[in-house]
Amino acid sequence: MIDVARAAGCSQSTVSMVLNGNPSVSISDETRRRVAEAVAALGYRHRVAPRSGRHAPALPGSKVGGTAAMTVEDPRQSGSSRTAWVAGILGRRIIAGHYGENAILPGDAELIGEFGVSRTVLREALKTLSGKGLVQAKSRIGTRVRLRSEWQLFDSDVLTWHAEIGLDSAFLRALGEMRLLIEPEAAALAAARRQPAQLPQLYEWVAEMAAADGAPDEFVAADLNFHLEVARIAANPFLRALSTLIRVALFAALTRSSPASETGGVGQSAAAHRAIADAIAAGDAEAARQGMRAVILEGIERAETHPAHF
Repeated sequence: MIDVARAAGCSQSTVSMVLNGNPSVSISDETRRRVAEAVAALGYRHRVAPRSGRHAPALPGSKVGGTAAMTVEDPRQSGSSRTAWVAGILGRRIIAGHYGENAILPGDAELIGEFGVSRTVLREALKTLSGKGLVQAKSRIGTRVRLRSEWQLFDSDVLTWHAEIGLDSAFLRALGEMRLLIEPEAAALAAARRQPAQLPQLYEWVAEMAAADGAPDEFVAADLNFHLEVARIAANPFLRALSTLIRVALFAALTRSSPASETGGVGQSAAAHRAIADAIAAGDAEAARQGMRAVILEGIERAETHPAHF
């Protein structure tokens, strides 16, 4: 499995989840494609498991609720997909620490030989990574990995790559802190701006949370969709730009420790989210703010007191 992980540019745990079809964890279509290609290239025989679940939670770049088996596509079919493929592999390697801070990436000839792409595609991929703050090209030196403090962490690809590789406790805690800065105020805005037609969908996600006892993947999906719905009702365009952060942070926290794994946890969590929905429906901004803050703090505490199982 180590050789497949290296060839696919992702972690061994991600490879295992893709090959075994773990239904409680969402893996992007791009990652599934890379794993399938690595399996084929290394001569193994294994069918990558299809995605499942009507509301399967999805990280950015993947489709929610897909049920069809994955179709493996050659990333070399078009220039744009080749560029994204190379950038994705190198980006994940950088985030995983395969290329450490201030390290110089392998030369063009070596990378071209590894990926089987043109110099133009490789250069475009490196430009993509440069735009995300991951690398910096230096004449007569090469392409250097920048310090982590310089990475564009709000970039959807950078966040998603972190999640696919696996989040450590410090990074997960930082994501939780960002949620505390963003989501309580989003809930307050939602209470001030909600329209009657928007409320049924909010309560629909609460109902799905309550009905998901014994189905952790469905609970995670409903919980995630509830929080994204609150952000949509808040009607602030910047919240849409931050939806990736909310998605990755909540998904990672619930993957590590979900109320669905605790006796009575689903009912308690659904009730807490229903209280937020009630406050939004009533136009009570302060109650919505405090309700959201309490839900996030409870999630942070649960994630920090349970071992990771990505």
